[in-house]
Amino acid sequence: MRHLAVRAAVLFLLAAWPPPASADPPAVFQHYLDRTEGAFMVLVPQGWLTEGGILRVNPLAAGPGQAIEAKLDFTVKREPAGEVAIRWLPSVNYLQPTAWTVTPSVNGMPVLARPTPRDFATRLLFPRLRPGARELRVAEVQARPDVVQAMRTGDKARSLVASGVRYEADAAAVTFAYLEGGVRYREVVFVAIEAYQVHESQVWSNGLTLAARAPEAAFAAHQRLARVVINSFAIVPGWWKAEAAGQTHRAAVVKATQDELARLDREIADHRRRTQAQIQDQQYLTLTGQERWVNPHTGRPELGSNEWRHRWQDGSGQVIYTDDDRWDPNADPRLHLVGFKRSPQQPR
Repeated sequence: MRHLAVRAAVLFLLAAWPPPASADPPAVFQHYLDRTEGAFMVLVPQGWLTEGGILRVNPLAAGPGQAIEAKLDFTVKREPAGEVAIRWLPSVNYLQPTAWTVTPSVNGMPVLARPTPRDFATRLLFPRLRPGARELRVAEVQARPDVVQAMRTGDKARSLVASGVRYEADAAAVTFAYLEGGVRYREVVFVAIEAYQVHESQVWSNGLTLAARAPEAAFAAHQRLARVVINSFAIVPGWWKAEAAGQTHRAAVVKATQDELARLDREIADHRRRTQAQIQDQQYLTLTGQERWVNPHTGRPELGSNEWRHRWQDGSGQVIYTDDDRWDPNADPRLHLVGFKRSPQQPR
């Protein structure tokens, strides 16, 4: 949703879409103001359709980790079926796995190792975007260091770095060729991945994601239209000012919750480790025919036989075992012993 990043992403179409083979007819564009929140403006070819806009995630349904930022899911398409279409796809916040993460999601953020932009496009995004695609192949992959540089110098990155947070970004455009519904398509998917470290947690997202497609035979002819549409996209300043203030507040709430969940995850992991160690210890005692008895003179646990129900011990380390519940070695006239105390078993 950042103005600079959106405009920087335009270059992926300029590079990935080849020049048209012949001149296109005159093109008429109309101004479109976002109907959901008045958040952005964009030029749309006359007669084309628009769909979607700004999304607000319900934190109670999807988790507060997905509700920090407004999400954009907006499509400009030539016809209802979207044979020729440009779509801005919503970003999703993910959590990088750590040694303490024991749940599949935290705060609504899926726990998933950060992929490269190409892997995100090919493995995570495209199968959901085009589930009916057949004969799929990756025709081209273009790294976009220029977009990465633009993101690193953007407002969000500068703010995070100034507060001591490590910020990283990566971007690429992936061109797919495939068959769908009897039509062969080419589609360019641009993905910019951004990540930042907060204390013990690293959050990453597909911060900027666009997809533009057309039938293979008409792919080159639509490059100028796509260029105008994407270049014209602009955030309304008044909307962005209010959104930025809201994001600051929501991020603080999520961070507090995140820290508490991280603490609970560490406690769960530690408890699991101690439980496993206890199970292994009990298995060892069973296999070796031993029990842990508490020395009544020192209070420290000691290993001893489990073949009797009772164990007595004096201060010098002498030990007596018996199954007689009422027998006391100190009171047995045959032994002439003193100073023996019963050793209780240490609870398992």
